[in-house]
Amino acid sequence: MRLFIFAIGGTGSRVLKSLIMLSAAGVKPLDESGQKIKAFEIIPIIVDPHKSNEDLKRTDVLLSNYSTIRRRLYGDSDEAEGFFATKISTLRSIMKDTSVNLTDTFIFNLSTVEKCKFRDFINYDTMSESNHALTSLLFADYQLENKMNIGFVGSPNIGSIALNQIKDSDEFKAFANILTNDDRIFFISSIFGGTGASGFPILVKNIRNAQNLNVANKEFLRRAPIGALTVLPYFNIQHTDDGRIDKADFIVKTQSALQYYNETLTNDTDAQINELYYLGDSISSLPYQYDPGENGQKNNAHLIEMIGALAPLKFAGTPDYKLRDQNGYPLKTAAYEYGLETDTNEVTFKAFGASTRHLLYNDMVKFHLLYMYLKNGFEKNIGKGYTQDAPEIRNEFTATDFYRTLDTQFFTAYVDWLGEMRNNNRSVNLFDYLSADMNNVISGVGTKKTWVGHKSISCDSFLSEMNRLSRDNKSYSAGHEEFKLFDLFNRAADNLLPDKYENIN
Repeated sequence: MRLFIFAIGGTGSRVLKSLIMLSAAGVKPLDESGQKIKAFEIIPIIVDPHKSNEDLKRTDVLLSNYSTIRRRLYGDSDEAEGFFATKISTLRSIMKDTSVNLTDTFIFNLSTVEKCKFRDFINYDTMSESNHALTSLLFADYQLENKMNIGFVGSPNIGSIALNQIKDSDEFKAFANILTNDDRIFFISSIFGGTGASGFPILVKNIRNAQNLNVANKEFLRRAPIGALTVLPYFNIQHTDDGRIDKADFIVKTQSALQYYNETLTNDTDAQINELYYLGDSISSLPYQYDPGENGQKNNAHLIEMIGALAPLKFAGTPDYKLRDQNGYPLKTAAYEYGLETDTNEVTFKAFGASTRHLLYNDMVKFHLLYMYLKNGFEKNIGKGYTQDAPEIRNEFTATDFYRTLDTQFFTAYVDWLGEMRNNNRSVNLFDYLSADMNNVISGVGTKKTWVGHKSISCDSFLSEMNRLSRDNKSYSAGHEEFKLFDLFNRAADNLLPDKYENIN
């Protein structure tokens, strides 16, 4: 299955970042029987004119690093199991027509929007006097002077005009040419800002009204299953007299947008989307520094973004017959909300409901233990046991581009992500992420009790189990030391987790 994900605005990039972390852990959508969908590919398309947005840049780097690691582990295979199993591709990389001049990037090209002020974009200076007067009624002076390379600064009325140009872009036409009847589309956006609140309905409108566009696969666009995550207010910002972005306006903007969505996207008589996921929190984050865009916008990771990353996974696992009728058109829009099992300001795995724990717990724990093993035990183990079996893992392995990307870049971002969520409101306390002790690293979960005390787990436990597994009949191809290391660790973790830790599933 291929899932095209349009991540719109800052919230889109931040939710996408959490999805990358979950994908690195091996989290995948589940089918109706509760089994992971093996062949699953994500094509992220980041839509944000604010290219200097630090959240966008961090996500873009993370996507590139993920793709580098995944390609070395599994090549171009669509099917994989274990860490980094989900295939993540750029739009350019899946195009069969190599003659199309498209940049190989995860970021949508919005050059026609980025390079000017809004007043220049709408040719304000050449308008008639009457149109001047009408435009002045619709847009404040600061909106007309807004430099769109910093986004739409909480103004969806600007974004709805500017982003309507996307339908004429090379990227949108390439997306339309690639789409097949088996593909799905998902949107991630906030509802209380500017870029996300405007970009989501505009893009859906252009996809569903494809018969009016100069693109291929018009029927595929009109009938494609579309899901969306709409993020309601969940963070706070410091007060300022600037006036362009004010938390006091978030609720009013949300109410207006919800009414508009109901009238145009989710109404019973002409539903445009198949599934809509609503997510927000009454407990706001710690106040972020006020930044309308000039300084780059860098928000700490948040629980809402991590939960939001579950929405495209659930959508991908929904069977087709629940999404569209026999003619391929959307059924009545299915709406979803999310609630913690335990309403707490410190969220551990136990605060999630059973279905979320089933989806996340084992994979996330195994991934964190992998991080701990590579940080604290792996280099000491080189030259012992499984590292000596073919293909041999030698000391120079830690100097490869693969290992440096994993160790110094991806895992650094991973620990930052955990730390930012831990230090935010609501605090997400899944792991004692600075600890080197595997016995107590899972928050609220200890090792199993025995009649002589508690069971113990350490890097040596993994060395012993990986040695045992390496001696069985499984063979690894020469030149695939990376896959051997990850596969042995994943299988060892599958054996050690139920034996060593308390069961919370």
